[in-house]
Amino acid sequence: MTCVTGKVVNQEPPNGREMVIIAAGLTVVCLVAAMILGGLYFVTQPAKEHNLHVREETMIRGLLGLSPQARIQEVRRYLKSEGKQLQVIYLTGKKLAQLELDGKEVAALAVPEAVAATSSAEVKDEWVKKQVKVANPEHLKYAGRFFVGMEGTQPVGYVVEGVTLGFKTWVRFFMAIDSTYTIQGVEIIEHEEDPGLGAEIVQRYFKNQFAGRSLADIEKISVIKDPLPQEWQTALEQLGDMPFRPWAEKYREMLPKNPNIYAITGSTISSVAVTTGIKTALGNFRKRMTIVGNYL
Repeated sequence: MTCVTGKVVNQEPPNGREMVIIAAGLTVVCLVAAMILGGLYFVTQPAKEHNLHVREETMIRGLLGLSPQARIQEVRRYLKSEGKQLQVIYLTGKKLAQLELDGKEVAALAVPEAVAATSSAEVKDEWVKKQVKVANPEHLKYAGRFFVGMEGTQPVGYVVEGVTLGFKTWVRFFMAIDSTYTIQGVEIIEHEEDPGLGAEIVQRYFKNQFAGRSLADIEKISVIKDPLPQEWQTALEQLGDMPFRPWAEKYREMLPKNPNIYAITGSTISSVAVTTGIKTALGNFRKRMTIVGNYL
């Protein structure tokens, strides 16, 4: 029963034929919508992946101060777990190395040029899955990556991708280091920290505090709540406009005077989270390089 312009009109519920027509109409609408969304994804996803690759490459080149002729090699890491057996697998530009946890080689395969040259993570992951046999696909999982800056045939620096738990959710970052494990710079790639508070981790005055620190410095570094000295902040703000090495030479006497990380005002948790993430990523990378370095 429906009310139309003040009058009550009796309306019968739809019969079986009408229900079929309604259902068919809704199905067609859903199918068309799905086709449109699928088409948009198919068209835009390659461009999105390309733009992300260009952005990451630009960031890596800037962090390492690479020349235009330098190459960037991605190294992907996987974990294979079956029963009590755990293996680590590295995909470099040359080898797919399957290793025991102590570094003992289980198998090593040459990487096809097409796989080594592609910037598609999906292509690389699918190729690895075909080479590494597991009973269940869930037993082989991607576990992180780092990048090697190559000038000619020699590595000149590394950029490690790290993840740490911030105040709200995960914080993803790039950390650039040289062959002596000295940090050249840090970039925050992704976060959801609060604007005006934890979100300040992207600012030069915070992230550049890690630059110039050796492995020994990072292992003992702490986060303090003291005010950031104005002179030190001025120096930190210049890294980015200046390449790392000239900056480090200009301010080398200031690093020992500021041995710790000055926390962001009102955001100690975010400051500690990034510092902990840097410590963990650098320590783990040093251990892994003793093994994977032979396959680069």
